[in-house]
Amino acid sequence: MAAPGAPRKGIKDIFYETRVLTGRDYTVRRFAIEVLGGHVDPVMLGYIEKGKRFPNEALVRRLAAIRKQDPHELLALLWRDRIVYAFGRELRKVLHSPKGVGGVEDGELAVVISQAIAALPDDASWIPVARWRAQFRAAPKRSKRATAASDEMVQRVETTLRERRLVEVRAGRVRRRGRHFVATDLKERQALALEFCTLFAKGMLDKLALPDLETGTYLRNHYLNIDPKRLPEFRKRLEAALKKLAEDFATEATADTYFLNVLVNATPF
Repeated sequence: MAAPGAPRKGIKDIFYETRVLTGRDYTVRRFAIEVLGGHVDPVMLGYIEKGKRFPNEALVRRLAAIRKQDPHELLALLWRDRIVYAFGRELRKVLHSPKGVGGVEDGELAVVISQAIAALPDDASWIPVARWRAQFRAAPKRSKRATAASDEMVQRVETTLRERRLVEVRAGRVRRRGRHFVATDLKERQALALEFCTLFAKGMLDKLALPDLETGTYLRNHYLNIDPKRLPEFRKRLEAALKKLAEDFATEATADTYFLNVLVNATPF
């Protein structure tokens, strides 16, 4: 089973990596015919690997058999990707965006920003910029088989954090100035919304679709009646408790650590 990590790996990545790691330099055409038994057209398989089409569940089960993996693990990825895609489609309508939400790249901006902030010491001490970049862009802390952030993505993250005064860079060193990234423009709001949707979808599917597997996900619902005047106090104390937990458990990012992303939503009805 894949190690639980930030929800970045999609079903398209599973198809691509299986073909590449199977060996014998399989082309898309050969893999579709020889390994998948002709159950998918080579052109369609190419679209699936690029994230332009979703595979059907029967094809995902066949791929799981080839990988000798529990099919429900891969089906959960497919279901999550479908949920996020549908959410992104509706999000464009809500925000009246003239352009589509750009799948992986736009959806990952907020994820990598969160990791970049988490990679800096909580005490605002200085560390080398090169070390910081290596920590937040590398795949291991997100998922053992995730793809490292691109150079373009790293540059976007650094520029955004410096503009928002969340980090300070000086003489080849960097330190934390703030902890929370607040989306301001339309593109950033889309990216943040997709990140939140992906996190919730992964957590929900981990608990509902993979109840017998140790995914590392914690999902609970608490409810209470509260005086509206005390909502600000409730939010303040909740934030303080979460901040203390993060500071107590945070450790250096290594190949053996997970990037734990905690999504909190307290909303009145």
